[in-house]
Amino acid sequence: MTDQKSFVFKFEEVEVREREFLLVKGGKALPVEPKAFRVLLFLLRNPKRLVTKDEILDAVWSDCAVSDNSLTRSIATLRRLLGDDSREPRFIATVPTVGYRFLCDVVAAEEVINGFAAEETHLPPETDTKDCPGEQEQLKPQFDPGRGRLSGFSFAGLCILTIGTVAAGFLIRQAASTRDVHGAFAPHLATEERITSNPPETPVENAVVSRDGKYLAFHDSLRLYLRQIDNGETRVWSLPKDFVAWPDDWFPDGTHLLVTRREGPSRTLSLWKLSLLGGSPEKLMDDAAGGSVSPDGTRIAYVIGPKFGNELWVMESDGANARRIALVRKPDQPNVADGWIQHAAWSPYGTRLAYVEAHLANNQADPPQFANSLLTRDANGGDLQVVLKDDSRLRSPLWWTADQRILFGYLSDPTSEREDTGIDSISIDERTGKAAAPLQRVTEGQGWIGGLSASSDGKRLVVSRGNTTRQVFITEPDPGNHRWKAPRRLTLDTNESLATAWTADSKAVIFASDRNGTWKLFKQNIDETTAEVLVDGRSLRFPRLSADGSQVLYLVESETGDHSLPASLMSKPLAGGPPRLVLRENGISNYQCARAPSQLCIFSKLVGDDFILISFDLERGAGREIARIPSGLSHWSLSPDGSRLALVLDPHRIRFLSPDTGAVHDVSVDDWPVFNVDWSADGARLFIRSVTPAGIPVILALNGSGKTEIVIEGQAHSNFTFFIQSPDGRHGILEMPAPGDNNAWMVENF
Repeated sequence: MTDQKSFVFKFEEVEVREREFLLVKGGKALPVEPKAFRVLLFLLRNPKRLVTKDEILDAVWSDCAVSDNSLTRSIATLRRLLGDDSREPRFIATVPTVGYRFLCDVVAAEEVINGFAAEETHLPPETDTKDCPGEQEQLKPQFDPGRGRLSGFSFAGLCILTIGTVAAGFLIRQAASTRDVHGAFAPHLATEERITSNPPETPVENAVVSRDGKYLAFHDSLRLYLRQIDNGETRVWSLPKDFVAWPDDWFPDGTHLLVTRREGPSRTLSLWKLSLLGGSPEKLMDDAAGGSVSPDGTRIAYVIGPKFGNELWVMESDGANARRIALVRKPDQPNVADGWIQHAAWSPYGTRLAYVEAHLANNQADPPQFANSLLTRDANGGDLQVVLKDDSRLRSPLWWTADQRILFGYLSDPTSEREDTGIDSISIDERTGKAAAPLQRVTEGQGWIGGLSASSDGKRLVVSRGNTTRQVFITEPDPGNHRWKAPRRLTLDTNESLATAWTADSKAVIFASDRNGTWKLFKQNIDETTAEVLVDGRSLRFPRLSADGSQVLYLVESETGDHSLPASLMSKPLAGGPPRLVLRENGISNYQCARAPSQLCIFSKLVGDDFILISFDLERGAGREIARIPSGLSHWSLSPDGSRLALVLDPHRIRFLSPDTGAVHDVSVDDWPVFNVDWSADGARLFIRSVTPAGIPVILALNGSGKTEIVIEGQAHSNFTFFIQSPDGRHGILEMPAPGDNNAWMVENF
């Protein structure tokens, strides 16, 4: 990187000179051609915005018609005076064939020059006539001597310089450093404005803007829509009745849309092409999703693979010549699971692809913890470059803009454990695929980001934001049948609340919530509406009870985002008292205690390719190894009496294992996918979280003979996370989403 001193220009007071525009650098006054000066002023008034050539020509050469060459000469003059380089710009970036972007943040400033002042609105009239034959206008200085102040701009970065005019000037200063990768960047964020207004019960799930910025395609829980952005006119996209799809990207022609379709009882995914002009949908590729169209419309990048999304492929726009160009890398950290690619973004010239490798920590924390990396790669599959590595704040949605910035979701506050996500950008050299500048914040907003897309001219950016949170619901058996009643909400706070334990008397629920900005433990009686803080601190997760019900167990994750560091399993008396360390281990994924008189407690961790279950004691820590199972085990649960473990081996097979003898027997659940399991209070049945072919969430009960029946049925387009029965069997807690504001937002001139 260039030494910082080479960026620093000293501010000097300058003498006002008639008919002269000056840039003062290191005490030396450098004359600036009036037209070039006014180009700079126009860029300063539009910091970070991509301004087109036509906009600049209209503003600076409004009194005559000139060619682009005049603007090109002015930009070259400014770069020479500022010491800027078009190949590695610090101040003025060229967006080929479109326009220019001033890279620094600009704020208003006021200074005195020789006791005179001029407001920005009193800029001297244009005097440069060499580009306009026949024009001989004389300079007529305009200023207000009564104010004694100079109105100006300042921009954040690594320089200080002054531009002086006849009785008017602009102070331009750049702060000592831009935002580092994890630092705060406060000034002048772009503003997001909501452009869809769906109610919480029909959330917008994804939205993409057309390349010309005219149309918005978006999908909610019911259907696909098309909206004209300027007038708001919206219509349902005419599709076959059973065609359920969401938008991925627009083709450059502005009339065709690339979508991912979900179809059939197996809910398989495929890529299709739709036309604004009508006609039947055109299938492009089976077993594919997350498509991205190249800038010239000739190629499509998409994800595929046995573990869906772990392979990145490219095909021609008609589906021909499909070839794999990337496979998700094995994680470097031992406690990070294999990852996936959610979406790829093309570079402006289509020579490279950018994508995020998303990796979950193996601790199965709830909410999940990430170690994500931002990568760029040659579009033919070679030359991999790591831009950001194992960053816990990085999220998957991204877009590569025409002015060579990659925009991506990035958690707003590193000190908060909420999922409020802003948009950051990083300038990229498309030739090398490497970063050309530090991160900079573009926008901030509430909620997580599900997708990004932008128009080709950089004037419109669309963000899909979600604010649905998981909450705790209570249900009870229906005496009239074998089912449970419709659940009612227990936690009334809008932030996430994740319950995993009952108190021994079945009167209260223990849950983790980020309602105060960090994940803490709370206790709430089922007949009350407010909760009390049970354990204060940071990164507290996954509460469970000890065998005798007197202690709450919880996990404290490393706050550094380094998943190679061990997590701490803690205990704290429910009656009050200080917390105490039980054990520290890498990769703890789950832990559970039976109920007294049994004293058995078990935790699991991943070691290499093996999933290991180990007993532990609250006083003596880790004990004997109970079982070692090849990785792929997704969930397990210990029966209340400690006599059996239920292990989810794959989506249709459950293994029952005796911790004492090691005896096992497997049960197949052929008709239902198995996501996770929890024992009933009496240990006679196993509750299974599953889903119907139509996408309806259900809780099944599996009895001792291997038969299943639905005991709870949810609503379409919702889901259950798990179901835990109270010790007395009279209630159950369900973790379910509570709808929030899920809509599309737009940023203009970002």
